[in-house]
Amino acid sequence: MEVPEASERLRIDAKYGGIWLEGTNGFGQFRPRKAFKTSEACKKALKYITALGEEHDAMLPNNPHNPRYWDDLEALKAQCYKIDGHPCLVLTEGMFSAIAPNSHGIPTLALAGVEMGLTGSKNDVQGKRYLVPALETLARAGFGWILGFDADAATKEGVVVAQRKLAAQLKKFNVPIYSITGLWSTSEGKGIDDYIQMNGFDKFRDEVLVKAETIQKWEQQFTNGEEKSAKKPTQTGFARELAEKYRAKLAWNIPAKAWYWYEAEGKAGIWGEIPNEQTLDLIVTELEAQNIDESANFINGVLTILKGKLRVNRWEVIIGRICLEDCVIDIRTLESTPHEPGYRFISRLPFKWSDRAVGCQPIKEWLLSTCCDRADWVEVIRAVMNATITERGAEFQRYIELIGAGGTGKGTILRLIQALLSKENYAVTTLKDLEKNQFETAMFYGKKAVFITDSERYAGEVGKLKAMTGADDLRIEKKGVQQTGSFTFMGVVWVACNEAIQSNDYTNALSRRRLSMSFEKVIPPHLRRDMIQEFKPYLPGLLAWVLSMPMDEVADYVRNTAKRVPSLGSFSVQVLLETNPLANWADQCLYYDPKAETQIGNSSSDARDCLYANYLQWASNNGHSGMTTQRFSSNLLNLLKTQLSIDASKRRAKNGRYITAIGIRQPGHNFPLLISGGDDPGDDPVTTSVTTESIGSADLQRNDDLFTNSYKNESVTHTTDSLYKEIEKPQHSRHSGSNPAPASNTGRHPQVTVSSPKPAQVVTNPPKPASNTNYRNAEPVGSADLYRFREGQTVYPTVGKYKGKQCKVSAIDDGEIWAHPITTQLGVLGAGYKPCELSLTPPIAPTTANDEYEPYQTSIDWENEEYLDCPDD
Repeated sequence: MEVPEASERLRIDAKYGGIWLEGTNGFGQFRPRKAFKTSEACKKALKYITALGEEHDAMLPNNPHNPRYWDDLEALKAQCYKIDGHPCLVLTEGMFSAIAPNSHGIPTLALAGVEMGLTGSKNDVQGKRYLVPALETLARAGFGWILGFDADAATKEGVVVAQRKLAAQLKKFNVPIYSITGLWSTSEGKGIDDYIQMNGFDKFRDEVLVKAETIQKWEQQFTNGEEKSAKKPTQTGFARELAEKYRAKLAWNIPAKAWYWYEAEGKAGIWGEIPNEQTLDLIVTELEAQNIDESANFINGVLTILKGKLRVNRWEVIIGRICLEDCVIDIRTLESTPHEPGYRFISRLPFKWSDRAVGCQPIKEWLLSTCCDRADWVEVIRAVMNATITERGAEFQRYIELIGAGGTGKGTILRLIQALLSKENYAVTTLKDLEKNQFETAMFYGKKAVFITDSERYAGEVGKLKAMTGADDLRIEKKGVQQTGSFTFMGVVWVACNEAIQSNDYTNALSRRRLSMSFEKVIPPHLRRDMIQEFKPYLPGLLAWVLSMPMDEVADYVRNTAKRVPSLGSFSVQVLLETNPLANWADQCLYYDPKAETQIGNSSSDARDCLYANYLQWASNNGHSGMTTQRFSSNLLNLLKTQLSIDASKRRAKNGRYITAIGIRQPGHNFPLLISGGDDPGDDPVTTSVTTESIGSADLQRNDDLFTNSYKNESVTHTTDSLYKEIEKPQHSRHSGSNPAPASNTGRHPQVTVSSPKPAQVVTNPPKPASNTNYRNAEPVGSADLYRFREGQTVYPTVGKYKGKQCKVSAIDDGEIWAHPITTQLGVLGAGYKPCELSLTPPIAPTTANDEYEPYQTSIDWENEEYLDCPDD
């Protein structure tokens, strides 16, 4: 066999050609012409080499005269060398050593090494090595055994131990075991083949085989002198020996208070928890292999010492990598590396990276359809999938909440994630079990995801949910086990429910963590299919697609969801009002005024003047329970300051405590709703002091807080001009402080405000323009859409404020207000803007004889692509 063929067969780069030695059972070894190292890790050049990754077995030399030589066991027994009438097979090391006696009619098997008669330690699932398949088959058939290893095997301590382990396993089949190892010297030949070649087969038969001694007698030589004392080690000494031998395979996980075995149950690349009894059995097996008979006290003492020597104080999985069936992936570069115990993985994904080329187009198409063709929603789901797989949940401190009726696809999305992770990587619970069961969090240890169902049925404390999603420590508490350590949940919590999570926590602690998505497209029952079964072939491709999302994109979609996907920001406002009665009350019953302050009061106060009494009245009327005064004021301030960014504060006066910057709505007040921004349902739609955009229609959410704009410390000013009349001020309210501030000047509720020249009346329609005016191609002010300024558009000049800066604007009637900023600060031609962010003063006075407005054409600097000011006239 030459180098190319040898390299292909061995799955390594062979340096020399040589001979391939293979038994009839298919297992073999390569004997190169010259020994060489297979890797830098090799300590010495190898004379015999086994194919990389191949499970070893005994080698059965081929009999050229009888192809069924090793299959016809009864005929084989007749050929065997017999001791006391029992047929025995000779077991040696190396194919050449086996061929020599076979050629003289003595059935002999070969091992690739003295330790290769037992299954490999890498696949030692139960902490106990078993006979390789060929040996087990023949032992079960009742064959006796004669161990005949090289002459120097009798003096090498490690080889002696290996022989004794092999003999210990063979004994369990109740067959006679003998040994001829050490019955000749190295000067007479190293192996059996050397001895026969130098001394002849007859001498081997008459002076070696005939002297075969029982394994019990052979082991007696190690009971005298120093060997005898070595058989009675101390607990510390024996524990030290085991620790050195199994350090890469066995570990005591202190936080989990459990033993972990590398590649347990044959799962490559990961550590798995094993029962305490399995480690005890490992100690007993090692003692038996050395023919040591010790008490249970000795074994338990070794176990205790071993915990200290193999302890892992804090089990930390290497960050930035994920484990698959065939390799480890770097999530930044998507490069693969081999499995290593030092990664400390305790879970892996059930796919091979090599299968990713299949893609996942059917899954992406289904997700897009389920999200009603909103591609940005699909990107959010993809980002949260990425955060789940890469365990960045603690970094982002968000949980995803899929809300919708049955048949909308939210459950299929969860099952898709579960299929991507496999059962060992996730846990399923309910809010009630999470919060009430003290042992529940222990099962989240090492998981990438926790799925919560039936959340709408629970309305109690959510402390553990907040801890899970806030990178706080969770206790590992197991029933019947002394309190262990703690851990930080690094994965992502997924919630599927028909309505948003309800709780009695009205602070921003939960709302800032919530990432809610509403699914409304119901699939009829007769069209529903088993999507997960259809998607199963594409899961490796889905994994590659999810991991290919850049890390900064993942962070932006998960942290700043509302900024990237405004429609989800709007839904967050809706969820806040649905799940937080305090916010719902504030939206309906309060208004913002930076100069106002309103007394908190108590339950017996006047509900028209005091916040607490007003809230209790509203809660009673709407079927909600109340709360204590102290909790009420604390939660209200949290809502105003943290969630709504209102610069409110609590002030103590002689007659009680007050909260600033808000007032209580009174009959006849037409102020916009505090949170949702819409008009009070009871207001006259024609006459209103403020017309404002709904907060839910724009991107007003950031990472931690629900709204980005702020009420903080903004003074109330009005634009004045000789051609304009002042906005009429409303009557004083029942609360101390100034009049309610128009929302346009607060920086909190941007809007368009148009005042009538007539006192105490505000209308939405400006005067009618000239009849020949072409304004049909202009774009109306709306609450959700973006509008663009057009070349040559007919407009009517006036002035106003945009984000606090004075600018030229225009207004057109026909029952609608039109606003178009045209200053250089507002961006280039064609850029989108929200006209409702513009505050208008009243239109200019008529300039024509018919009391109509004189239209003019907008001036645009095409070279610089900037909006220019309108002419002063």
